[in-house]
Amino acid sequence: MRVSQRSGLFSGVAALACATVLLEISLTRICAALFGEPHAFVALALPLLGAGAGGAALTLAPSLVRPPALFARMATLSSLASGATLAAVVLLSQRGPAPGALPWVALLYAAATVPFALAGLALAAAIRHVASEMPRLYLLDLVGGALGGLAAAAALRAGAPRAALAAAIFFAVAGVFFYLAARGQGGEQRAPGGLVATFVLGGFVLLAGDLGAPWLRLAGLRRGAADRTEHEAWSARSLITVDKPRAGAAMMRIGSAAQSPIVDAKTPPPAQPEDMAYALHKDQGPALVVGAGGGRDVRAALKAGLKDVYAVEGDRGVLEVMRGRYAAFSGNLFDKPEVHLVVGDGRSFARRTPLLFRNIVIPSPETAEASSTGALALSESRLHTVEGVGDFLSRLLPEGTLVLSRADVDFDRLLSLATAALRRAGAAEPKDHLFACSAAQRTALLARRTPLAREDVEALRRHCRRHKFSEAFAPDRPQTPIRALIVASGGGRAPDAAVDLTPPTDDRPFFSYAVPARRLPAVLGDLGALRAEQAGLFALAALLAAGAGLFALAALLPALTARAGRLLRGAAAPDAAPPPRPARALFFFAAIGAGFALVELAVFRHGLLLLDLPAYELPVVLVILLVSAGVGGLLTARVAPDAATWTSARVAEALVVAAALAAAGLVPLARWSLGLAAFPRALLAVALLVPFGLLAGSLAPLGVKLVAAIAPALLPWCWSLGALAGAIAMPLGALCAMSLGYSALLLGAGLAYLLAAAAVPPTAAGAIAEGDGAPAPSGPDPAGAPPARGAAGAQPDVPEAAPVG
Repeated sequence: MRVSQRSGLFSGVAALACATVLLEISLTRICAALFGEPHAFVALALPLLGAGAGGAALTLAPSLVRPPALFARMATLSSLASGATLAAVVLLSQRGPAPGALPWVALLYAAATVPFALAGLALAAAIRHVASEMPRLYLLDLVGGALGGLAAAAALRAGAPRAALAAAIFFAVAGVFFYLAARGQGGEQRAPGGLVATFVLGGFVLLAGDLGAPWLRLAGLRRGAADRTEHEAWSARSLITVDKPRAGAAMMRIGSAAQSPIVDAKTPPPAQPEDMAYALHKDQGPALVVGAGGGRDVRAALKAGLKDVYAVEGDRGVLEVMRGRYAAFSGNLFDKPEVHLVVGDGRSFARRTPLLFRNIVIPSPETAEASSTGALALSESRLHTVEGVGDFLSRLLPEGTLVLSRADVDFDRLLSLATAALRRAGAAEPKDHLFACSAAQRTALLARRTPLAREDVEALRRHCRRHKFSEAFAPDRPQTPIRALIVASGGGRAPDAAVDLTPPTDDRPFFSYAVPARRLPAVLGDLGALRAEQAGLFALAALLAAGAGLFALAALLPALTARAGRLLRGAAAPDAAPPPRPARALFFFAAIGAGFALVELAVFRHGLLLLDLPAYELPVVLVILLVSAGVGGLLTARVAPDAATWTSARVAEALVVAAALAAAGLVPLARWSLGLAAFPRALLAVALLVPFGLLAGSLAPLGVKLVAAIAPALLPWCWSLGALAGAIAMPLGALCAMSLGYSALLLGAGLAYLLAAAAVPPTAAGAIAEGDGAPAPSGPDPAGAPPARGAAGAQPDVPEAAPVG
């Protein structure tokens, strides 16, 4: 089978991108299950770190991958990426984390980064040596990534380790395409066919073996003892396990930080603080349970005598557990005639339904350990914002109640949130509308639209005393001075509090992140406390340190190497022309890399909110954003080289305007859309994602066109710093959103693009020489010069100078 070099190149790059995205998403699930929820965010940055490392390696050693061994080396790199993926999956799944061993965890992350570095090296080589085909190359790279997202949606149902094995197979398939391309022209060095075949067959054999006799099960999970686990399944979102039943209940664990009991149909559900509203309403309904989980709160409503219970659950994996293996155990709870099951987002349902409820319960499945260790700091909760609570309050009957439950450590902020929402809803004295009690490290807060009468408060107190709950707040007994100050201020500003009690908003929906800005430097400076009490911040700090360290190395080592090379060459050839200096081009790529990462954090997240497709919103948003970015890159093929500077500046300026408009209107748009049907919301998601994708996706190909016309040897260096700047921007952007909100994050993205507009490299020859330091190619066949036609070793059958129209 003979494949043209052009087809082999494009197909191989698409397969590499597909494997990269599939592995990236698989690792987010694996790392979250092994190390905790914040590590899913760390896993998202591994492809950027790997791409940066690969580009830097090619900058330092351009002879690693270049004609006439271009396709042979790319085939080898892809095959090695497949092997590295297999090794990382086995290492992660069989060994797991060693408790308290940070070096071991760092080693696991390093192993997981190797496949991305090898793939990044292959992609950087393709960009360097076939720069004139960058628009089409970029399109196929991003389309391949979109296909990887779709593959992840299907493969994750079989388990994240198996999905990672599938990624290894795609890496090997990319090696096959490059191998075939190497055979497409006689002068090209042959690729090692045996190596390629080994990893293709090895991936299929390991995957088939796990399907026949499962052996890829994660060791060292952050949950109960393995001998207590009775059922294990992967959903599109996380790993779900169910413990063996004890005392009439089987604990369902969702991810590493959430759990929900499945109560035996023959056992009455044990009383919990969340049930106190039924002391006021008795058997009057209807009731709404947001986050049905294992169904305990639905059972409690039925036990109270309600005949009309609406249960909302957004995780289809949870519903498959409840309606599958545990249907009989739970008494077919979700199929009872009194229970109306809704699959979707609870807040969207509340905005769309015309129903008014007598009681709404929002239980919190998060474990007390996750809340106390800061493991949920990076997790958004649109239910626990001032606007979200206001939406639920608006769906209550005048005498209706809303019950919210959180861990004890979060109660003061929960009280602040409810107080602010009631004040916004028109309550003159929010404290008269609130009552709270706690048990087993969890506190439930009841909020009523109308003030609680004295007899209502007494009824709630009797209920708590009967079940031995502790009273946490009452209109006449705030319990602590801070709680009295919270309800008196109407919104929870307590300047002397050790935690941030400001109520979360839709712009800043991080309920579990409560580090005041004034204490952030001190918290980051105490590494022991940071790791023990702020797991989310610790993960961001570690990622920032890794990204900054690699960025510094990638920025300085090529320059230092080039300086040493110039000194050596200067002794032998004093009249040699000085190499170009690339500061402006490097800064431009770093700015667009950071800007794209910041825009993606905000726009991608709000695109997920706009879509109402439980378990499928991630691949859909990924496809829209990546394909539109690829199309934006393809459109740059029509831009003449001498117009690329002007076009790049205008596109960057357009992104500045778009980011500013999004900062002002994105959050209100997302909130307004919650009341719309699925199709209009999908149209809004497309209208949001496509313009950003088209604009942001065009800058990298334009930058490659500019640099390739002046100093092609700089392309791997530029690509490396762009990727590493994105890796640094991710934790900084997350911290900005957590502390200041998504509007501030989008303004930061606008600033990055403004800097990019000011740093666009000019097209005039020698214009880059205004900066400092550059890598000097070494050896008799410098990679800095375009390979000559007709030289020993035929070149790829693609144009060297003119882009394809």
